[in-house]
Amino acid sequence: MKEIGETDKKLYGEYGVLYAGFSKDEREKLKDFSKSHSKELKVVFACKNDRELLLKDIFKREDGSCIEDDVDFPKTVILSGFKEKELLEFLKKLKSLNIPYELAAVLTKFSKDWKLKDLVGELIKEREELAKRNRKN
Repeated sequence: MKEIGETDKKLYGEYGVLYAGFSKDEREKLKDFSKSHSKELKVVFACKNDRELLLKDIFKREDGSCIEDDVDFPKTVILSGFKEKELLEFLKKLKSLNIPYELAAVLTKFSKDWKLKDLVGELIKEREELAKRNRKN
């Protein structure tokens, strides 16, 4: 897990955000929030049958795709193509929406070829490992 700095360095991928596991009402608010951040930001939502799809294929979808689909996933945010300091600002503002999410990740040249279910599984393992370490301290 690499730390994000506060630079203008652009992170990997096309400028977009993928949301998975949120309710219909939350998805509408997340779309509005994301578009208020930047009209150029592509906002995609996980579809019902995306577990086996590669992240790079999900990010190729049209803006706003699958906003109607309820998906049984932990609430997850995956960001792509942000500048480092912009990403930190986006996540800070996202927290102020009071729509809690469980997992967050940045798309990389490696993770783009992962299935959505595999990335979510890896994020869950990382979260559990951090919790275990924090309990020891």
